[in-house]
Amino acid sequence: MIATRNAQRAVKAFSARFIALALALFSSMAWAQAGYVHEISGSIFISKGGAKAAPAKVGQTFDADTVFSTGADGKMVLKFADGQVVALGADSGVRIGAYNYVAHDLRQSNTAIELMRGKMRFVAGLIGATHREGVHITAGDSSVRIQSAGGADFTVQVTPGPAETGAAVVALGEISLRTPYGPIYRVEPSQYAPWQPGRKLSPPMPIAAAPAVVQAAMAGLWTTIVPVNTPVVVAPTARMAAMAAASQPESSASPDLQPIGYVDSVSSKVSVRTPSGKTIAAKPGDTFRPGTRFNTGTDGQVVLKFADGQLVVLGPASTLGVDQYHFDPHDLKASSMALDLVNGAMRYVSGIIHAENRAGVSISAGASLVDILNTGLADFTVVVDSKAKAQEVGIASVAAGAVSVHTPYGPISKIEPGQAVPWQPGRTSQVPEPLAAAPAAVQAAIGALAAVTVPDNSPVAVATAARAAAAADAASRAQAAASANPDNAQLRAAAQAAVEQANAAAQAATAAAQAVEATVFASTLASLPATAAGPAQAQVPPPAPALAPPAAPINPTVTPGGGGKCVGSPC
Repeated sequence: MIATRNAQRAVKAFSARFIALALALFSSMAWAQAGYVHEISGSIFISKGGAKAAPAKVGQTFDADTVFSTGADGKMVLKFADGQVVALGADSGVRIGAYNYVAHDLRQSNTAIELMRGKMRFVAGLIGATHREGVHITAGDSSVRIQSAGGADFTVQVTPGPAETGAAVVALGEISLRTPYGPIYRVEPSQYAPWQPGRKLSPPMPIAAAPAVVQAAMAGLWTTIVPVNTPVVVAPTARMAAMAAASQPESSASPDLQPIGYVDSVSSKVSVRTPSGKTIAAKPGDTFRPGTRFNTGTDGQVVLKFADGQLVVLGPASTLGVDQYHFDPHDLKASSMALDLVNGAMRYVSGIIHAENRAGVSISAGASLVDILNTGLADFTVVVDSKAKAQEVGIASVAAGAVSVHTPYGPISKIEPGQAVPWQPGRTSQVPEPLAAAPAAVQAAIGALAAVTVPDNSPVAVATAARAAAAADAASRAQAAASANPDNAQLRAAAQAAVEQANAAAQAATAAAQAVEATVFASTLASLPATAAGPAQAQVPPPAPALAPPAAPINPTVTPGGGGKCVGSPC
């Protein structure tokens, strides 16, 4: 959504809320490097002092007089010590000029960035938020100045030369430009300002009025997920970025090898048997494929999230097989899944597959089968002891929706919210009863799973969501270590770096999930029947690309499994 005044005020509030904290935390630390390479894709090269360019890599640190260039397929994000962020598009070059960050006296700080060619997004850090006179940005023969307190987030594009052409788009804050053809005194949020030879400079216009080719050219950087613009200790943050990049799984061209879900959180020891037969210990961020089996041991617990948004919480002493799973956002009616609770306790929260193709959902618990009867949200728990096959004992309880259970002793036709029905040999009554009437041990087992914090049940891009879960877990562990050793500056810096990585990963996961949701939404509309008024999906021109809001400062507390609304339990 195009940036609003509220968002602008939020960036200004960054100065008031975070400067004191940042100075207290970082004033005693030495800034040996200006910043580090946060993310890259495609061909990226780095050089310093006129030396020959070499390939750049994630986690690489840099200081003043460093040049970065991108190829036709290149894209990169740089983060600086004061929190400043620079994102570079394809076929672009940028030179990091002077950079001096004095945490205890921001008035002595300054930064200089030269966009030599191409496209660049700039998000101000502490220097730009509090001492904008110290920020010097050039683009070809033009210069950019931040005009508003609290920083800015803008994108600039330039083709240098005697007939220089350029354009600037502002998301937050206000800027001015001095071009070879005259000044542009003020560009405000959601405005676009072009310059070119032979054309009289006109007042900035709404971005929606810009040519479609310009909007398309800028869109790649508008939607780039950048890290939060809070200060960092460069060296440990760079190491965390390098480790995160090294741990990212490579994608496969074969759909059969693509992950279908990921481990959101783990308690105690949980083992995973992969489709190849290998057994490993589960950890947050692990992805899995059809044919995977989870075993929680005597006291383990695991939360799984699938691509379509469905959730599984597996309690202690439980075994679950993911027998089959296929999710196609473009064809929801062809999507299906099959889960097999071999033994133990499982809470299940439905996702998009159930919402759009209820017949494609198959859930077994021991020798029993669970059918979801409603078309909306379903949230239920089933506990089964099937070790003695002829003597299976089980119980099902519903929190939302309605289910039926086909047991070895007969069918349970319907269980509604707040109800529970047990089954066992010799039991003739299959009438639902209030969960409160169940034995205390059963209530405790079901209540324990209901109390587990789970992520929201919306679709995700599995790989990016998995990285976010792994980063959140790493941040939580780093913060715990720092809290246990409050006088250890190195642990505090590592915790800050881990939080930085976790929030960047969470933003990337959110953006990727929104893309999946957009596909699902379009697929759902396309499947609606035609009406007398015309086709189900109106043929309208696509909207202009939205400006991505800047990375807002965050509360540095990361809890695994958070994000969005939570189903059935508080986040």
